[in-house]
Amino acid sequence: MAANEGNRSNKGLWGWIIAIGLFLLAKMKWVFALFKIGKFATLASMFVSLGGYALIFGWKFAFAIVYLIFVHEMGHLVAAKMKKIPTSPAIFIPFMGAAIGIDPKKIKDAETEFFVAYGGPLAGLISILPAIGLYLVTQDPYWGLIIQLGGLINLFNLFPVSPLDGGRIVTVLSTKIWLIGLLAMIPIIFLSPDPIIILIFIFGIFTWWDRFKDNARVETMKHEESVLTGVNNGLKHIVASNPYQSNPEMPGSGDIVSLKNKISYRLNEINKHLSADSGSALPVIQEKKRNSLKKLSREKEILSIMLNKLKNYELSFYEYTPVSTDLQEVISENEAKLTTIREEINRAKTYYKTSAGTKIRALILYLGLAVILALLLMYGMGILESSQLLR
Repeated sequence: MAANEGNRSNKGLWGWIIAIGLFLLAKMKWVFALFKIGKFATLASMFVSLGGYALIFGWKFAFAIVYLIFVHEMGHLVAAKMKKIPTSPAIFIPFMGAAIGIDPKKIKDAETEFFVAYGGPLAGLISILPAIGLYLVTQDPYWGLIIQLGGLINLFNLFPVSPLDGGRIVTVLSTKIWLIGLLAMIPIIFLSPDPIIILIFIFGIFTWWDRFKDNARVETMKHEESVLTGVNNGLKHIVASNPYQSNPEMPGSGDIVSLKNKISYRLNEINKHLSADSGSALPVIQEKKRNSLKKLSREKEILSIMLNKLKNYELSFYEYTPVSTDLQEVISENEAKLTTIREEINRAKTYYKTSAGTKIRALILYLGLAVILALLLMYGMGILESSQLLR
């Protein structure tokens, strides 16, 4: 009994060490830089990880888990290469698994994200097949260990919570599934409070919350686009009607004053809204109100910059300087900002759009892989149980 309690204590201790390590890894991207030693990065980190597992669990287990993790990560890497998405080398982190670096901006849509994420557990399934053949030939239960570990690692990764592969896979179906996955994890955490599961749950909440706020971000960008477009249209009108600022009585000089007054009036209105009591800031309930304040703050920032520029133009009326040159620079800057904003809006609007046929195929592939891995997990467990009974 004391030995069992000691084992559980050690397991819990290592679990928390792994959990803390995962948290630090997520917060300190420079850790990856320590392993970036060219083409030997994967090999070097693999041996470090292998030694770490061997010290705790023995060499047989170490070889098995490093082999399975390696093939899994190569599945992601190959899938990314097939989509012409650049990646960093696969880096092993002892007791944490492995990872390859992919710039999220290089993934153009949810279908591509599905493809890259699915490549990992699919390769994981393939990595189990040699162990099945070797067990049938040798009847050595060690191959049963690889089958069980392979099934467990890859099936766990299919759980529909981001940042697991399953969370990224189901984006092609609906990110609302993340919430279902998070709710399903709650009883699991109470029944088995494993630190890694708790950490994944926490990361999953943050990821789901970020997705929940995506619509608000798009609305903020649309508002910014509208403000910049309106300002630019006013500036273009001024440039077209008053090419010189040498005489304030020339047609068009009044347009500057008119636009300046409109901006000043709008800024006063914004300041009234911003100074009003914003109320509580409870998650979800107050998100729309907070987003409204963000939109107003961004509008105030844009209009304040434009107002200062227009005031400078008024002061330079008698300097015989072509107003069109200076204003055109501002217009060009705004157009560049508008191009970036519109690209981001378009990406946000189209990222999760997929056809019904794509969703059905993705669901079949996802569930099919999960069922096969579950069967292999039970098969491996059966082999190990039988070997224990024969002793």
